[in-house]
Amino acid sequence: MLVNIKYKEVKVRRPNSHLFKGEDKFTGTVTYSVVGSVDHEPIRLSLGTEEKSAALRRVKKLETACAEGSSSTLWLELEESLPLRTFKCFADRIGYVRSTPTRAVRPTWANLRDAFELEMERLIENKRRGATKQTFSEGSRKRYRQVMQHFSAFLGDGNTLLNTINKSTIEMFKVARQKAIEKLKQARGGSSIALDMAILHRVFKFAVERELMVQKPIDLKNESKPGANPQNGARDFNAAELGKLREAADLVNDGGKIRKRRTEWEKKLQDATGGDLFIFLVLRWTGLRGGDAVGLSWKDVRFDRGTNGEIEVLTQKRGKIAIIPLSTELKSALEEAYSKRKPGPEDPVLLNPENGEPFLTRKRLYERCKALGLRAGIKRVTPHCFRDTFACDMLARGVDIYDVAKMLADTVDTVERHYAQFVPAARDAVQSRMDTGVGIEERAKLAQTRGQKVAVFPARGR
Repeated sequence: MLVNIKYKEVKVRRPNSHLFKGEDKFTGTVTYSVVGSVDHEPIRLSLGTEEKSAALRRVKKLETACAEGSSSTLWLELEESLPLRTFKCFADRIGYVRSTPTRAVRPTWANLRDAFELEMERLIENKRRGATKQTFSEGSRKRYRQVMQHFSAFLGDGNTLLNTINKSTIEMFKVARQKAIEKLKQARGGSSIALDMAILHRVFKFAVERELMVQKPIDLKNESKPGANPQNGARDFNAAELGKLREAADLVNDGGKIRKRRTEWEKKLQDATGGDLFIFLVLRWTGLRGGDAVGLSWKDVRFDRGTNGEIEVLTQKRGKIAIIPLSTELKSALEEAYSKRKPGPEDPVLLNPENGEPFLTRKRLYERCKALGLRAGIKRVTPHCFRDTFACDMLARGVDIYDVAKMLADTVDTVERHYAQFVPAARDAVQSRMDTGVGIEERAKLAQTRGQKVAVFPARGR
């Protein structure tokens, strides 16, 4: 576009100036116009100012904006300073279109859920690639989604602004969750709410890190930790319940009628999979989480390790190695299953007694345990109940907390807090061993009786 313009001083006429003669036609003030040509077309338009310096600046900016084109940043400034007719004359010729001003985005809970879904997918992909940090499991994603769904239902509207979610909102959500949990037959009570709070805390922490929120509405210092209350966290079976589960493992539910297996197909599946009793023994004597039990393969079973064999498996939740010595009962069951199936190293240890196929998800194993509980007349039967039972049983037998933590692939602190009520039983077992066990002095007496030398322990610090 060819632009040849300059500013010009213009005297301001009086209203109805045609009625006056001479100098009386003018007010005595001046204004400035832009005159010249645009693409050889003459123009004469107001600059909207009475100051010479302002007129000069506006003409210079018009020349620069026309030279830079429609993308020039000067057009927005000229639109605010020039009269509309003058501005449109130049802007329309150059093709400038003012962009619609964007409104400030105010993040909502729905926006946060979508953003955190992408974050979980990123962390899960990291784990698939073999990363050891910044990872997430599919099981954790399901639990997080469940909590976010509960919170969405509580809010009632995904468009709730994040800056309106405060500590009062969280407290009311906790009350609502407590009421909902109390209605469940298999409620975990306070431990479930504590886990909900821990999950929401991480979600809101992510929001603060991404500058979607200014401050987290949850302070974990004021919240209970999951499993901190052993009466809510640990759900172990007693001896009577374990006996009922063993009996029920050999039974089937035939349309609500509990009976023994009698068809050839039922007996064949029982023989091929080991039935529910095999599942019972694996969960009872390993303490594996549901996901780890489903993922347990025969390469993880080391019959030649230790004095009676061991299971060594990489756990999904913490990425730690769990090493579990085999009890005699479990070893016998594993050896029998191995001899019948002749499996490969990657084949799963647990098979679904319903169809002889592997458990594809831990949910299927959970449903199988629940069905076993119904036949046994026990309300809550889950893989984690077997885990609690294993830990409590080991502690009651006097196994050191450190060894229990190693078998569970957990921390000593977590084991002590989660199963704190069983620590005294472990101490009682230790005390009993003090009186009845064979220690250093007892071994010396036995050795002297047999005429053997006694091994001398080296002094500390040497």
